[in-house]
Amino acid sequence: MRYTRVIPPVALLTATLTACTHTTAPTFNPTPHPTHPAQAVVIAGSPELNKDPRDGEFALRSSAYGGGGLAVSSDGTLYYRVYHGREGRVVRLGKDGRIQLHAVDIAADQMFVQGNDLWLLAAKSGLAVSKVALSDWEQSPVIEWTAQSATVKVLGANGVALSKGDARRLYRDWTGAKFFARPDGTPIVVSRAGRMFEVTGPEVLREWSPPGYAEALAKVAAGKGLRPEDAVTDEDGQSILLGRAGLLYIPRTGKARYVRFPASAAALPPWSAVIGIGNGDALLLGGTTPIRTTPRPTIVRADGRMERLSLGGFKWCPGGGGGLTTIASALPGGVVKRADGTIVLNDRRCGQVYAFKLPEPLSGTPFGR
Repeated sequence: MRYTRVIPPVALLTATLTACTHTTAPTFNPTPHPTHPAQAVVIAGSPELNKDPRDGEFALRSSAYGGGGLAVSSDGTLYYRVYHGREGRVVRLGKDGRIQLHAVDIAADQMFVQGNDLWLLAAKSGLAVSKVALSDWEQSPVIEWTAQSATVKVLGANGVALSKGDARRLYRDWTGAKFFARPDGTPIVVSRAGRMFEVTGPEVLREWSPPGYAEALAKVAAGKGLRPEDAVTDEDGQSILLGRAGLLYIPRTGKARYVRFPASAAALPPWSAVIGIGNGDALLLGGTTPIRTTPRPTIVRADGRMERLSLGGFKWCPGGGGGLTTIASALPGGVVKRADGTIVLNDRRCGQVYAFKLPEPLSGTPFGR
């Protein structure tokens, strides 16, 4: 027997109204990017996520909390550290917005990509430097000086080995060290005091003191040590060291120079990130704490002038909807610049990674003395 389906009039009316009023819901965009100046977008993480990230999931739907470290390769691929159980992982953020999790044998504080290798540094106690091949993720420990008795060969700038006493003092000075890639590709480690060492081979360091550096360091450190917060090399091949009391500049050629911060900055939390933004200018970010939360992003011009930017007041984890207030309020774990000029920052406080473009033109008010 054949039955005919009867649809009640109410059901027909409901279906008709639904068809008339339906609107397409916004689709999920796994690869957002800023499209105009003064815009910031979230590209990974969410403050509400507190579970371990999973390999293959979208970055925007996974946790991006980590202890710090951010790197970018020449093709724009990002790498950053995340917490995973009791161990750390390094994430590779693909162009499709999905993440790949990679185990590493080092709890990295900083990282950078040089050629086909990812370099990682840990300096919470002693010094550890490791290299990872991006092609197959093969890991190679380079410096393991996490105990005072480690057999690391340390040479002075003249090629002569340091005395045992100097080496012991240097070991204590590794806590809080930073590193960067010199324009020729050589990794450079900067001690808490501001001494720089080339990583010249497995378990070998050689002090590097370019022309004018000792004099510039003395002006900035003033006997208290550099206490580096960040170190980068800009697109012109100039290396910039961010210390508690000022900046040190090391050009490809010529003498090192410095900019000492105004006395008014000494009582404030230190800036924690620096990035070159072109024309010899540098952008300082960070410097906010849960207690001291007045953002003060600042540009240091090539001639040493400092300008404080007005990017908005402090907001707790506002996400991309906060615009550049998001960037001003962040606690940077790392900041890098892509080839297209987009700047990427990972926020240790909120467990997010942001991509942003700066306002055009970019100017601020003179920083108070």
